[in-house]
Amino acid sequence: MATASRPTLAPAALRGGRPSSKVRRVLPALAVILGVPVLLWLLYKPSYVNFDARYSLLWARDIVHGHTPDYTAVFAPTPHPLQTLVSFPLLLAGDSSAKAMVAVTLLALGFLTWLVYRLGAELWHPAVGVIAAVVVVTRPSLARFALIGYQDIAFAALVVWALLLETRRPRRGAPVLLVLALAGLMRPDAWFLSALYVAYLWRGTDARGRGQLVALALIAPALWIAQDWIITGHPLHSLHGTKALAGEVNRRRPPLTIPKRTAWYYKLLLLWPLAAGVPVGLVFAWLYARRRFALLVAAAVALTLFIVITSIVGLSLIQRYLVTPGALLTVVYGLGVFGWLKLAPGQPRKVWTVVGVLALALSLAYIPAQASKLHAIKSTMTREARNYADLKLVGRSPAVRARFERCGTISTIGHKAMPDLRYWLNGPPHSIDLVEGTKTKVGPLMLEPRATRQMWTFDADEFAKVKPPPGYKRLYTNHSWAVWAAPGCTGGRLSAAPGGDVQADPG
Repeated sequence: MATASRPTLAPAALRGGRPSSKVRRVLPALAVILGVPVLLWLLYKPSYVNFDARYSLLWARDIVHGHTPDYTAVFAPTPHPLQTLVSFPLLLAGDSSAKAMVAVTLLALGFLTWLVYRLGAELWHPAVGVIAAVVVVTRPSLARFALIGYQDIAFAALVVWALLLETRRPRRGAPVLLVLALAGLMRPDAWFLSALYVAYLWRGTDARGRGQLVALALIAPALWIAQDWIITGHPLHSLHGTKALAGEVNRRRPPLTIPKRTAWYYKLLLLWPLAAGVPVGLVFAWLYARRRFALLVAAAVALTLFIVITSIVGLSLIQRYLVTPGALLTVVYGLGVFGWLKLAPGQPRKVWTVVGVLALALSLAYIPAQASKLHAIKSTMTREARNYADLKLVGRSPAVRARFERCGTISTIGHKAMPDLRYWLNGPPHSIDLVEGTKTKVGPLMLEPRATRQMWTFDADEFAKVKPPPGYKRLYTNHSWAVWAAPGCTGGRLSAAPGGDVQADPG
């Protein structure tokens, strides 16, 4: 005799339609990773990228068009393989490729924020992770670096990810080295971390395993050297070029000033309340969480040491190089604030509670000054956005494009406009020259920044020292820029452009 079977309820129905635990774990991550970029985009409406990022887009476009990228051009930045690779799909956005680059960097900031939270939660307590994440997303310097497309944000996210993988499963090996290999295609700091990690795993690993670890650690430097060798014919081009560029842009520091300047950059990056909170966290870690925080502190020290050593031998020392160790120190700060939550009975919980509250109170008291710094970023970006928007108008001017196609090259007063100008003129490699410092040769066309209020970020006062050579005629002018043409590169008659600008009719 047949009997009616009881219907089987789906898991979602048994829970009243609520999402599964896995989905509930994913939703907060997505909320942070996507929410941080959306919030910053709405607040700041970014529209341009930094010098290095624009060059990476240029070099990707050069390769697509069959040109050899001008890695050796005057003032060309260090070519970072992963950033150039990421630039290829971003070219599909056309004129909005810069915004696409910023979107990727902002997503990296969201990813970094979530990873810092997870690292703090794994190492000690979710409250430690929350504080660290809040610090990351509210630092004015980190926000600015992300809003103009600096790859240092993505590099920091990869390094924190590698550390999180190791924290969850100690001596994990290959997965950690693979993530560091990706990071190593952005900055050589990761090569140093990979070498230290291989040394850490060396004992207890057989000969075959050691060979695999070494091979993984060599992936990034091998690919970077291969890139330089193929493009320039010099396998160490990036090393020599970076050192030369550091001198040209005044980024070399006297060795005796490097420790003090490094500490100052940390203060600018993390803001001064953390100067009190981070030492508190370090003391707490030493007393109660030494084994848990040993790798994190070691990584922060190793990265700082690498930057100091490379600065002593003549490479650059700038604030954004400290983004990654700075992100790690936010977790230490979180430990200083909320480490007391996991103290056992008999330990001085009340003392550390007071210390943590005081450390947090310093940050809360600094909020008005911090809000002012965030507002200043918006003002600066508004000015710079006008500069770059006007530079796009130069590159889109029929008069300038016609003369550029006829005469072949254009010189810029100052190096900051070089990649954007070549991008918008759709110029081939080496078609933009420079007039700056001892380089005084002017080509048939010359771009001159105008002394407007918002041009201070381009050092307009310095540019005023360079004047167009005798006989050059003004070909095009807008609010921020003017283009001058040599006698043999004018042609046609001058007329007024819309809005009062002056440009030459194409001839």
